[in-house]
Amino acid sequence: MAPTKYIDIQVVSIMCHILNRTPGDRYQNLIYCVSLEILQRMFEKFEHKWRDAKTRKPHVISTLLNIDEYLSFLEKDRLMDRRFLFAPILFSQHWWLYVLDVQKKHLFVLNSKNVVSPTPERTWMGKFASNILDQLLTWASRGSMFKKGHTCLMPMYINIPQQPNDYDCAFFVMKWMEELDPTILKDCHAGTREHNIPPWNSAELEKFRKKIVSNILLSPENSMRMDVVTEVNEIRLIKPGAVLRSPFTQLDSIDLKTN
Repeated sequence: MAPTKYIDIQVVSIMCHILNRTPGDRYQNLIYCVSLEILQRMFEKFEHKWRDAKTRKPHVISTLLNIDEYLSFLEKDRLMDRRFLFAPILFSQHWWLYVLDVQKKHLFVLNSKNVVSPTPERTWMGKFASNILDQLLTWASRGSMFKKGHTCLMPMYINIPQQPNDYDCAFFVMKWMEELDPTILKDCHAGTREHNIPPWNSAELEKFRKKIVSNILLSPENSMRMDVVTEVNEIRLIKPGAVLRSPFTQLDSIDLKTN
C-alpha cells in the first residue's frame, strides 16, 4: 500500500470479500463482486486466444488445475440472484473492471487508461471474460445467458475519467466497485446520459488509499481486528521509516474512529 506502488492482487480480492458482506440493498440484492482467481488464471493461461484451435469452442474453466479450490471461493446463491457481477482483473500490470449486466446481457469495461479498446486482442479478452462469467452462472445453476449459437458478449467501453498517474489503477477499480451505479452504464455507453463517475486527483486517491487500509484492518471479517486496534495503541516507533511517515499510509485516531 506504499505510495507509487502497484497494489497486490490479494488487496483487491479482500476488498471484494468485504464489499460482498456490506449491509444494504446494493451488495445484498443488486451486485456481487466476483473473486478474481478464475478469470485471472484463465487470462494467464489463454490470454486473447480464447477459442480452442481444434474445436473452435471457447476454453472451459475445467481446464484449470485446482478448479474446485477456486470455485470454493464463489457463492452460488449470490451468482443465482444478482443482476450485476463486478469482475476486477489484473493483466500486464494494469487493473480494470468488467461489469456484467446479467439481466440485459451487456458487458461493460471500465478502464482508467482506455476509453476504447486499445487493441483487437483486448477486445477478444473482453469476449472471453463474458464467456467465463457465463460459465460461472451455469455452474451456479442459473443457466447460460446466451442463445443457441452465441458464446460471448461484445465488450462496451465506458468513457470515464482517466487516472492521473501510472500506478493507481487498482484504486480506481476499488472505488468503482464501492461507488459506481451500474444501472446507468447502458445510457453512458449510448451517450444519452452523464455518468456518475467523477475525476479523482492524486490527493483524493491518497485519502482513498488510507481508507482502504483502515477498511481492511478494521473489517469485522478480519479475525485479527482487535489485535490490530490493541497494537496501534501500544506500538511507539521512535524513528519510523519513510513508508510509515508517508501520508499515503498513515492512519491516526480519526481514521480509526470513522471506520
